[in-house]
Amino acid sequence: MRWRSDCRYFAGVRPCQYSRECAGCNTHRPWKENCLIIKLAAKGDVLRTTPLVSALKQHSPNMKITWLTDHDAAPLLHNNPSIDDLLCYQAASLTQLSAQSFDRIICLDKEPRAAALATILEADKKTGFGWDPKGFLIPLDKNSRYLYDLGLSDQLKFRVNRKSYQQLVIEMAGLEYANQKYQYVPSEEETRWAAGYLAKLIKNKNRLPLIGLNTGVGRAFPTKAWPADNYARLAASLKKERIGQAVLLGGPDERFLVKRLAKKIPGAIVLPADLDIRQFAALISLMDMLVGADSLAMHLGIALDKKVIALFGPTCEQEIDLYGRGEKLSAGAECSPCYRASCPDLKCMAGISPGDVLAAVKRNL
Repeated sequence: MRWRSDCRYFAGVRPCQYSRECAGCNTHRPWKENCLIIKLAAKGDVLRTTPLVSALKQHSPNMKITWLTDHDAAPLLHNNPSIDDLLCYQAASLTQLSAQSFDRIICLDKEPRAAALATILEADKKTGFGWDPKGFLIPLDKNSRYLYDLGLSDQLKFRVNRKSYQQLVIEMAGLEYANQKYQYVPSEEETRWAAGYLAKLIKNKNRLPLIGLNTGVGRAFPTKAWPADNYARLAASLKKERIGQAVLLGGPDERFLVKRLAKKIPGAIVLPADLDIRQFAALISLMDMLVGADSLAMHLGIALDKKVIALFGPTCEQEIDLYGRGEKLSAGAECSPCYRASCPDLKCMAGISPGDVLAAVKRNL
């Protein structure tokens, strides 16, 4: 008996979804090529890499795409229609990948475990970052050189480059950037849960627009955070002018900060800090607008087609594409961007006033 293992429906250990034998099957759909994407972290960066898989599928609809990522980022890729095989970085997956070969590998992480893996796995074509035998990071082809140089030259990254991250990675893959959007697909169950959860918190049927105020920025660059008291002043103005209903958002690291802010913002809706990523995203999907610094929540807002007011200081605003929905604000400090994890005065973020943000909310709501 001859099995067609090149078919996208072939399971290998059980009958296919059509429960048919391969001989004479009229639903045989072979993969034409296979591609491995290695993008492990961070979560926001993983999410903003999803336009690449859209571009790959547009260029080669019969390409099988396997994505290797970290466990904590994997939920962001669930339900993605362009990813055919999602693997988490662990011993079992690495063993599986070592037995395979690919038509192409795209590695977008500059850390040794990712770059070294891209170097040792077999592929006809490799793009992105690899690991030299002498122990340092290298670009894998000429298309990867520009993105490689961005990580080494502050002048190039901060002053010269005007391309978004999405454009950079899609062009590095040798494809045309055509404003491919993020891909994130909430399940129907998640959407129903979020709607029910918010319904318990909002009793007024004639409610004002929901304005999510996201306080979190992650641990790598705490300098990205907007001063907490500015969120309180913004929320007070939203309420006073009846522009919107403030919804306080934050992760486990912001649990106490959000509680402190809630005491200063009577009537604000406070979402729990212990939600998983998918629940957090489902609630963001019901916001009318999201306000916050460069963070995972910002990327989720972009992915979910929300209007986003994004606040920038130490990171590069030009690398973020809002796709025409929202506005990017910065204080224009001469020292930013800097990508520093600590700063004595944080004037770049403090220089964005609540009044500036309120005006942007009005312009975009």
